[in-house]
Parts: sequence; structure tokens; C-alpha cells
Amino acid sequence: MSYLLEPVVGICRFSFCGKGDWRSYRTATTDDAIETTRLVTATQLYTPERMALRFHLFEHFLLPSLEAQTDPNFICIVLTSDLMPDTYLERLDALCQRSPRIELRVSSEATVHAAIWPRLAELNAQAGRPLVNFRIDDDDCLSRDYVQELRGYMTRLGDRMPIGYSRANGLVVTHYAEDRWPQIYQANLPFNSMGTAIRVHGERTIFSFGHNALHKRFPAIVDNSGMGYISIKIDGHDSEPISMAMPHIRNSHSPVTAEEAETILGKWFSFIGAEAGSLHATLLARIAEAAMLAAPGRAQDAA
Repeated sequence: MSYLLEPVVGICRFSFCGKGDWRSYRTATTDDAIETTRLVTATQLYTPERMALRFHLFEHFLLPSLEAQTDPNFICIVLTSDLMPDTYLERLDALCQRSPRIELRVSSEATVHAAIWPRLAELNAQAGRPLVNFRIDDDDCLSRDYVQELRGYMTRLGDRMPIGYSRANGLVVTHYAEDRWPQIYQANLPFNSMGTAIRVHGERTIFSFGHNALHKRFPAIVDNSGMGYISIKIDGHDSEPISMAMPHIRNSHSPVTAEEAETILGKWFSFIGAEAGSLHATLLARIAEAAMLAAPGRAQDAA
């Protein structure tokens, strides 16, 4: 089989209630501790407020970015837990059915690997060799040429493995409670969680390794061409808030003007749409809506 004919496999956790790289699981090291944490976490993951936010970001960012890919030869596995309430599960299933390239996988497993590996093993067997697989979170999105760019590099490398890949440049959009308006930055973040990929032998996936250290363990490519992602950070996000007051953020992030954002969005993220009059204005509106869902009190303040 030609590498050009092989599907690339994406893995996205959508409120998956299991051990991954969530902060709440870092101290859970035994099977019993993981299961206890899983059940406790479910009460937090599936609140109406949180699910409204996750669906908003998934529907307006990640899902359109997958549907807009210039290279449609991919499969994105959306992984969630059997603990998800039926109302949300039915809604997620309906969204995933919009595209034949998106598969919903509902699992009772406590780890991403156990939940994903049977399907990835099946796809690898069909191809006759390990497929390239990448990770993306449900609240971020990929540039419309991401799969095309990833395939271009991995095809040249043939059967060389293990090999990692990261498209380091992208946009980071923040909107915290203390901010009056969303902030947009251009960032260079090699081996971030947005689209980092691997081709690896054995019973392993992109989630078998910490993405930040992938290039320290294996040969790897950093693709600094173009833009690879939009990363969204608001209150309630499972990562540390960022600001330009942090030295490491100043070294990797640069503020973007409205004109620069419009150009970047038009070239790599036009699927955002221009309902608010421009791509830039629409992006800001979507992020402001997300921030209000994350902190409902903002809506009253803005009224």
C-alpha cells in the first residue's frame, strides 16, 4: 500500500473519564486509585455548564477544522466514556456522524491506551504497518492543511520509526476573568498537545508518551512552516493560565494585531467563518461566548 493511500489517525478525547495527562490523575498510580478518581471525576466532567462549553468549542472549532481538511484521507477517533449521560452522548454521536471520517468510540476503560488500542491495532493490521497517529484536544483545532502537511513529511520518511512530528507554529487565544477582551498570540510551541504525531512500532500510540518530551525520546521533526493549530485557554481549562508576565510565555508568544490575525485566519483557518463581519471578529465572538459559558456571571456583567 502506498503511504499516500494510508489514512492518518487522529485521537481526540471528548470528556473521557479515564487516566490520561489530566492533572487530577497525576497522583493516581494504582488501579483502585485510578477507578476511584474516574468515578469522582465523572461528577465534575458532566455538569451542564461544563458540557455546554465543551460542545460549544467542539462544534465551532475542532469539528469544522476536521471537515475542512485539504487532505481528507484520515480517521479521527473521538473517545469518550460510558459514564457520559445519554443526553450528551446522543448529541456527540449526532455530531460525529456528520463526517464519515470521524468515529465515536465509547469506552468503559480507565486508560486512553486500553480504550484506543484495539481500534488502532485493527487499522494498523489493515495497512500492514503502523499508521501515523496524532492527538488533538476537543477544545482546540487544526489548520485546514494539517493532515496534508503531516503526510508530506511522514511519506518522505517511509518506514523509519519511531519518528515524531510537531507543527510548532499556531495561534493561542486566551480570555480569562480579568481580561476585558480575548487576547490573540502567535506561538511557537514544539511538541504541544495540538497535533503532535508519531509513527511507532509495538502496542503504542501517541498517548503512550508525554507529548512535551517526545523529541527527547525519539527522532523527531519540528515543522515550523505555516500555522498548525488554534489553542484556546479560558477559565476552567485544565492547564495553567498564561500571561505575558511569565518569562517563558514572552519567549514563545507574540501578540497579534487584528490585521495579522485576519491574514492568518484567512490562510489556515477560514472555516471559522465571518458571521461577525470578519474572521477575526468571529473568532473573538466565539471565544467571548465560550468565556461566558465557563463563567456565567460574565454574561450579567456584559449586559
